[in-house]
Amino acid sequence: MLPTLLNRVLGSTSLAFVLVTQTGAAPHVADEKIAIVGSLYKAFAWQVLSSSDDLFGKPLAQQEDPVLRRYFDQELTSLLIKDRLCVAKVGGICNLDFDPIFASQDPAAVDLSIRSMPNDIVAVEFTYPANGEKVKLEYRLTKNQGAWRIGDIRYPGMSDASLKQLLARKLPDSGK
Repeated sequence: MLPTLLNRVLGSTSLAFVLVTQTGAAPHVADEKIAIVGSLYKAFAWQVLSSSDDLFGKPLAQQEDPVLRRYFDQELTSLLIKDRLCVAKVGGICNLDFDPIFASQDPAAVDLSIRSMPNDIVAVEFTYPANGEKVKLEYRLTKNQGAWRIGDIRYPGMSDASLKQLLARKLPDSGK
């Protein structure tokens, strides 16, 4: 218990430091892309500390439509909502069985970095504190009505799966 708690505290401290150090002068396009991904981690970094909805609110995948729309495009928001409704209906796991921004059922991260890449991709890299595993996520961004939103998240270490592909699978007991 203590090592897990210590890892989570250290992980959140490292995560908070990275997010705080990314402020600066007027943003340019790469900064705007990094800002949307950074704001997602800033809003949900608490997940590495606690799984208590009572203290911090609902995890990302359980958020309501307006919160999801702050970060995700219409298509990905719709898929996340569809999966959340399935979970409520079946009382268990549907297509998403891990935290999408930490690529894990047990969110944890240290040394998190966010950087812009070509083709409207933002890379997030971090280390799992428990085993030292390096994790890389690639956020594909789309611009709609002048605002950047996340259109998909690719998980290179997980058979190159993407969040959109995982969520678009046929849902259990839904016939869709």
